[in-house]
Amino acid sequence: MTWERTAEAASPAPPERVWDALLDGRRWSLWNHGVQWMTPEGPVEPGTLLTMKPKGAPQTAFRIEAAVPRRLLALVVTFGPVAALRLRWELAPHGGGTSIAQTVGISGPLAGLLLRRAAERIANAMPANLERLASLAAGGAVDTAPEPA
Repeated sequence: MTWERTAEAASPAPPERVWDALLDGRRWSLWNHGVQWMTPEGPVEPGTLLTMKPKGAPQTAFRIEAAVPRRLLALVVTFGPVAALRLRWELAPHGGGTSIAQTVGISGPLAGLLLRRAAERIANAMPANLERLASLAAGGAVDTAPEPA
Protein backbone atom coordinates (compact mmCIF):
# COMPACT_ATOMS: atom_id res chain seq x y z
CA MET A 1 0.00 0.00 0.00
CA THR A 2 1.13 3.53 -0.75
CA TRP A 3 -0.63 6.59 0.70
CA GLU A 4 0.48 10.23 0.79
CA ARG A 5 -0.81 13.69 1.78
CA THR A 6 0.76 17.16 1.45
CA ALA A 7 -0.03 20.50 3.07
CA GLU A 8 1.46 23.92 2.43
CA ALA A 9 1.90 27.27 4.15
CA ALA A 10 3.76 30.51 3.51
CA SER A 11 6.02 32.37 5.91
CA PRO A 12 7.26 35.93 5.61
CA ALA A 13 10.57 34.64 7.03
CA PRO A 14 13.42 33.76 4.65
CA PRO A 15 14.23 30.05 4.10
CA GLU A 16 17.21 30.10 6.50
CA ARG A 17 14.97 31.21 9.39
CA VAL A 18 12.34 28.58 8.58
CA TRP A 19 15.11 25.96 8.36
CA ASP A 20 16.49 27.03 11.74
CA ALA A 21 13.01 26.79 13.32
CA LEU A 22 12.45 23.37 11.71
CA LEU A 23 15.70 22.02 13.15
CA ASP A 24 15.24 23.53 16.65
CA GLY A 25 13.90 20.38 18.27
CA ARG A 26 13.48 22.02 21.68
CA ARG A 27 10.79 24.23 20.16
CA TRP A 28 8.97 21.61 18.09
CA SER A 29 6.15 21.41 20.63
CA LEU A 30 5.45 25.11 19.99
CA TRP A 31 4.46 24.48 16.38
CA ASN A 32 3.77 20.73 16.31
CA HIS A 33 1.38 19.86 19.13
CA GLY A 34 1.81 16.13 18.51
CA VAL A 35 5.54 16.14 19.33
CA GLN A 36 7.25 16.94 22.64
CA TRP A 37 10.74 17.26 21.17
CA MET A 38 13.11 16.06 18.48
CA THR A 39 16.88 15.92 18.21
CA PRO A 40 19.26 14.95 15.42
CA GLU A 41 21.80 12.40 16.72
CA GLY A 42 24.59 13.88 14.60
CA PRO A 43 25.02 16.10 11.55
CA VAL A 44 21.86 16.78 9.57
CA GLU A 45 22.76 14.63 6.60
CA PRO A 46 21.52 11.38 5.00
CA GLY A 47 21.95 8.38 7.27
CA THR A 48 21.91 10.30 10.56
CA LEU A 49 19.29 9.29 13.10
CA LEU A 50 16.82 11.89 14.30
CA THR A 51 14.97 10.99 17.50
CA MET A 52 11.45 12.32 17.97
CA LYS A 53 9.23 12.04 21.05
CA PRO A 54 5.55 12.04 20.05
CA LYS A 55 3.10 12.97 22.81
CA GLY A 56 1.62 9.85 24.35
CA ALA A 57 3.96 7.50 22.49
CA PRO A 58 7.51 6.21 22.89
CA GLN A 59 10.36 8.11 21.30
CA THR A 60 11.03 7.03 17.74
CA ALA A 61 14.26 7.05 15.73
CA PHE A 62 13.82 8.30 12.17
CA ARG A 63 16.64 8.11 9.65
CA ILE A 64 17.39 11.21 7.59
CA GLU A 65 16.87 10.20 3.95
CA ALA A 66 17.71 13.59 2.45
CA ALA A 67 18.83 16.96 3.76
CA VAL A 68 19.59 20.06 1.74
CA PRO A 69 20.10 23.05 4.06
CA ARG A 70 17.34 25.66 3.74
CA ARG A 71 15.50 23.52 1.17
CA LEU A 72 14.70 19.91 2.16
CA LEU A 73 14.47 17.57 5.14
CA ALA A 74 13.21 14.02 4.53
CA LEU A 75 12.85 11.39 7.28
CA VAL A 76 11.86 7.73 7.32
CA VAL A 77 11.08 5.16 9.99
CA THR A 78 10.76 1.57 8.80
CA PHE A 79 9.11 -1.46 10.30
CA GLY A 80 11.21 -4.21 8.77
CA PRO A 81 10.36 -4.87 5.15
CA VAL A 82 6.61 -4.47 5.73
CA ALA A 83 5.99 -0.74 6.29
CA ALA A 84 7.59 2.70 6.22
CA LEU A 85 6.45 6.15 7.34
CA ARG A 86 8.01 9.15 5.63
CA LEU A 87 7.95 12.82 6.60
CA ARG A 88 9.25 15.48 4.23
CA TRP A 89 9.53 19.27 4.48
CA GLU A 90 10.38 21.32 1.40
CA LEU A 91 11.23 25.02 1.61
CA ALA A 92 11.36 27.38 -1.36
CA PRO A 93 11.91 31.12 -1.58
CA HIS A 94 8.60 32.82 -2.34
CA GLY A 95 8.45 36.58 -2.68
CA GLY A 96 10.32 37.90 0.33
CA GLY A 97 9.52 34.80 2.38
CA THR A 98 9.28 31.04 2.15
CA SER A 99 6.84 28.49 0.81
CA ILE A 100 6.71 25.46 3.14
CA ALA A 101 5.33 22.09 2.04
CA GLN A 102 5.10 19.03 4.27
CA THR A 103 4.31 15.54 3.06
CA VAL A 104 3.50 12.44 5.07
CA GLY A 105 3.46 9.08 3.33
CA ILE A 106 3.29 5.40 4.09
CA SER A 107 4.33 2.45 1.97
CA GLY A 108 4.79 -1.28 2.21
CA PRO A 109 2.53 -4.35 2.23
CA LEU A 110 1.34 -3.80 5.83
CA ALA A 111 1.51 0.01 5.87
CA GLY A 112 -2.27 0.42 5.87
CA LEU A 113 -2.70 -1.90 8.81
CA LEU A 114 0.24 -0.61 10.86
CA LEU A 115 0.49 3.08 9.99
CA ARG A 116 -2.64 4.46 8.30
CA ARG A 117 -4.24 5.90 11.46
CA ALA A 118 -1.01 7.59 12.59
CA ALA A 119 -0.37 8.97 9.10
CA GLU A 120 -3.92 10.36 8.90
CA ARG A 121 -3.48 12.07 12.29
CA ILE A 122 -0.24 13.63 11.10
CA ALA A 123 -1.85 14.72 7.81
CA ASN A 124 -4.85 16.27 9.56
CA ALA A 125 -2.57 18.31 11.83
CA MET A 126 -0.15 19.47 9.10
CA PRO A 127 -1.97 22.64 7.93
CA ALA A 128 -2.16 24.14 11.45
CA ASN A 129 1.35 22.90 12.30
CA LEU A 130 2.80 24.56 9.21
CA GLU A 131 1.02 27.84 9.98
CA ARG A 132 2.55 27.79 13.48
CA LEU A 133 6.00 26.93 12.05
CA ALA A 134 5.68 29.82 9.58
CA SER A 135 4.75 32.22 12.39
CA LEU A 136 7.50 30.95 14.72
CA ALA A 137 10.13 31.38 11.99
CA ALA A 138 8.91 34.93 11.38
CA GLY A 139 9.25 35.77 15.07
CA GLY A 140 5.49 35.99 15.54
CA ALA A 141 3.26 34.71 18.29
CA VAL A 142 2.47 31.01 18.21
CA ASP A 143 -0.76 29.56 19.55
CA THR A 144 0.48 26.94 22.00
CA ALA A 145 -2.97 25.68 23.03
CA PRO A 146 -3.42 22.09 21.90
CA GLU A 147 -6.01 21.42 19.26
CA PRO A 148 -9.23 19.72 20.34
CA ALA A 149 -9.11 15.94 20.11
